[in-house]
Amino acid sequence: MFFQSYECAATVADPIATTEAIRCLLTYTHGLEDCLIDVEMVDGTIMLTGTASSEEAASTATSIAADFTSKPVLCSLQVAGTSKFA
Repeated sequence: MFFQSYECAATVADPIATTEAIRCLLTYTHGLEDCLIDVEMVDGTIMLTGTASSEEAASTATSIAADFTSKPVLCSLQVAGTSKFA
């Protein structure tokens, strides 16, 4: 029996689907409940912006995003209560 080969219509990952998946992962990760993190893709780079409740939370969010995608991840999360960026 022969099976016809079908090529996948989407050969490149959809940037909107990628950012939404990362956003969903970050929303439901224990320890990131108090964070307000936005995820977007700019020129092939995943950008994390918003606020994190701590340096550890910012690091966790960055790690999750980097583990999910092969794209570079840039973290510009501001740690709540401080004026410096994570």
